[in-house]
Amino acid sequence: MVDGFTRKLTHCGQRIAIALVTILVVLGINFQSNPWVDAHFMPDMGESSNHFSLNGTWRIWPETIEQQNRPSHVAATNNTKVLPDFSNITWQDIYVPANWYLQGHDLHDVVWYQRIFEVPQSLINENNVVKLVFEGIDYEADVWLNGHYLGSHQGYFEPFDFRVNQLLNRDSSNILTVRVNSPLEEQDQDWSLHKRFIKGIFAHHDTRPGGAWTKRGQEKNTGGIWAPVYLQSSNTLAIDNIQVTPKLNHDGSHATADVVVELDYQDTESQEITLDFQLVPENFLGDAGEHVRIQQRIHPDNNSFRIHLEQNSPKLWWSWEHGDPNLYRLKLKITDSTQLLDQHETVFGFRSVEWDHKQQIWKLNNKRLFLRGTNYIASQWLSEMTADKYLFDIGLMKKANINAVRVHAHITGQEFYEGCDRNGLLVWQDFPLQWGYVDDSRFREEAIRQGKAMIQTLYNHPSIFAWSLHNEPPWDADWMQYKYKTYDPQQNYQLDQALFNGLKGYDPSRYLHQASLTSEHPWWGWYSNTFEKYAEPTEEPLITEFGAQALPDINVLRRIFSEDELWPDNKSDWAKWEYHNFQQHETFNLAQVPMGKTLNEFVNNTQQYQAVVNQFASEAYRRQKYQPVSGIFQFMFTENWPSINWGIVDYWRTPKPAFEALRRAYQPLLPSIEWTQQRWHLGEKVNLPVWLINDLWEDFPNAQITFSLSHQNKVIDSRQFTHNIPADSRQRLSVANYAPTQLGEYEFIVTLRDHHGDFLADNLFLFQIDPTAASNTDR
Repeated sequence: MVDGFTRKLTHCGQRIAIALVTILVVLGINFQSNPWVDAHFMPDMGESSNHFSLNGTWRIWPETIEQQNRPSHVAATNNTKVLPDFSNITWQDIYVPANWYLQGHDLHDVVWYQRIFEVPQSLINENNVVKLVFEGIDYEADVWLNGHYLGSHQGYFEPFDFRVNQLLNRDSSNILTVRVNSPLEEQDQDWSLHKRFIKGIFAHHDTRPGGAWTKRGQEKNTGGIWAPVYLQSSNTLAIDNIQVTPKLNHDGSHATADVVVELDYQDTESQEITLDFQLVPENFLGDAGEHVRIQQRIHPDNNSFRIHLEQNSPKLWWSWEHGDPNLYRLKLKITDSTQLLDQHETVFGFRSVEWDHKQQIWKLNNKRLFLRGTNYIASQWLSEMTADKYLFDIGLMKKANINAVRVHAHITGQEFYEGCDRNGLLVWQDFPLQWGYVDDSRFREEAIRQGKAMIQTLYNHPSIFAWSLHNEPPWDADWMQYKYKTYDPQQNYQLDQALFNGLKGYDPSRYLHQASLTSEHPWWGWYSNTFEKYAEPTEEPLITEFGAQALPDINVLRRIFSEDELWPDNKSDWAKWEYHNFQQHETFNLAQVPMGKTLNEFVNNTQQYQAVVNQFASEAYRRQKYQPVSGIFQFMFTENWPSINWGIVDYWRTPKPAFEALRRAYQPLLPSIEWTQQRWHLGEKVNLPVWLINDLWEDFPNAQITFSLSHQNKVIDSRQFTHNIPADSRQRLSVANYAPTQLGEYEFIVTLRDHHGDFLADNLFLFQIDPTAASNTDR
């Protein structure tokens, strides 16, 4: 059994490796073009007349636990907070933006940040509104400017700001002080079942440093000022937010942009203003729209306005395999009778995405759509990511024929969503709730607040089509009874009900998924059963996790482990492998992947098993397209730190063989070969049903289909016929029947060409003929 399994995977791996090299050449992936090879910080954004960057060198002071517990350390008086005495403090330099771990500071809990700066006069004219903007701090922040307490914020992903024009020194230096607190969860019994901080996979997950179930599972904390900091200036008022909801008529020939504008006005008297709107093509050729001007009277403090902008014959946003991801730029200028007060631009797309509950199908711009997805965690430390790195990952996803990506149990950097907008990649966005949390009203209220912040922050991105609120909550995860002594099967049920009810009307344009449930995560061949169980019919329309672990290549392992640790043969070595996420029990006992006798065999066996599982499961679910499966999300695309987990692309962005296997299984037009065994004995008939799955919205009349069987690199049987392939369809074509007369390995290939003879798609299956009968479950 083991030998046959190894032989089959080795031969298959050679062919996958050849195809993988071809993919890499097409992608141009090499040491010069891979942004992960020579990682560096992005240059500062620089300054303009109304923008002043505070990125660069700051200084930090980590508090000790004893200092944090002093009653008078940060004194609170009349809803404000007083700074401690810094006179005897030894500061250290740190770069901002960055997670402190990436700057060589392995810290947690309270770290004080400070930046001394001078402001250009042009930024703080008498009538200017100046906002101090933080785009992201993990996790809690208290902020002071020149000794004045500005306020606090909680949550790692949400941008926030303070109005500071009255507090800035015009003729001398300014001191900005931030108390950042990124605490650990309390290390009591079952701590990870009762988490208090909304950080998703960054706080507790089986792909983070230490994994989910070791005592070291909170190491390498993600805290810090990880996103840009800057001052933003405008005249008299500030545009705080522009929210655009696209609406299409039934055939997409006319669209409306429902625009909501929120303003912060600091004057004491009401004022007449003019809002000037214009729609401009962003990434396609076309004429700019006419200016739409409206007069409004604004009042002190916050103001909100709504306007409907009409667009005839709009260029719609499509996913990459169905059309162009057309985008529009909405420009807004606000003036009074004499001058410009503020201006702002936002990019959006005209599109509609609908989940038809009755038919259990997705529709993009009123056309049925099948989701070929993946799960994604770009990095354990978000400041590590750049626009180039996100675009590199997006390019790999498209090469793997992925059209949808689930941002798994966290919110990632804005550049990723912008890249998906421009590349036609759909995004299923998770809220950062992962497994168990405390059940109290305070946490519930904060979850609802942060849920609304997620939606508001990401609202204008056309790529986002769904919000999902909780990954495997305790009330749905009975496997937790084996992990936790205090497990309660009703835990977090009221939390999730309240969160769903609190958000369900907040974004009427998108689907809201209460929780990603365990029934959507079959995990056959890894946590239970064998991978062949994927061939059985499912009742689930959405499969949001499936996959298997695999080791990265040996040169990558050498960057993670010492030479002595590369072949783990003692408790200490295995503990380090476990810290880096490798699962022994699942690999050897459940999946029954042989370790082999050499490291090369070990790597190859795990990689080929991962490739087989991903392709087998993907094709099995695609053969159930709309019956009832409407979307599938392989787990996981990339590894988010130097580790051994479920990624089909390692941390340094080298694809594993499963990348090519998924690319083949995710071809929009797929000849799928149905099999449940890989070995027959001489004299048995080999019957291989062939299916045609077409996710494209076009017919292929008189397509040329070729069945080819090879043995010892020689074609021994070839059959060709024509067949009409309807748009957006699945059909069982025929059964390829063979009665091999020789022992050894055979290769069955199905090739599709259009009626002109141009290549469309292909697929292959390797099987073995043995001299004696073999069990059908023998892998």
